[in-house]
Amino acid sequence: MSFIRRLRDDARGVSTIEFALLAPAFLTLVFGTIEGSRIVWTKNTLDEVAFATARCMSVSLECETETEQQDFAVDRAASYGIAIVAADVTATADADCNGFPDSSRITITHDFNSVMGGFMPSMAADLEADSCFPQL
Repeated sequence: MSFIRRLRDDARGVSTIEFALLAPAFLTLVFGTIEGSRIVWTKNTLDEVAFATARCMSVSLECETETEQQDFAVDRAASYGIAIVAADVTATADADCNGFPDSSRITITHDFNSVMGGFMPSMAADLEADSCFPQL
């Protein structure tokens, strides 16, 4: 009986076992929060890039052709640290936006690749930003 009592009262290694049990859940929570925040930030940034490009189409001579519009969007996104290509940007002049004709519309699609994609497949997302100018 004394061996079982000694084994029951022995507390060495308990914190190691507790850490081994809780660390995966805690690390998933921490890095999942970080990646979720990155998705939200990237989506907001793409919305801003789409709006700025639609505005450039409407009021600036720098964005007269579709190539110039795509280059503007690619450069603007790159200034925020987001890599998009010209094929991700779709520009439509004289579009009907929310019932208002003759608006400039930009749609940007972006494949968000999460560093946690292997652990949490739901973290991979296709983001889309759509904006019109003028916004009435």
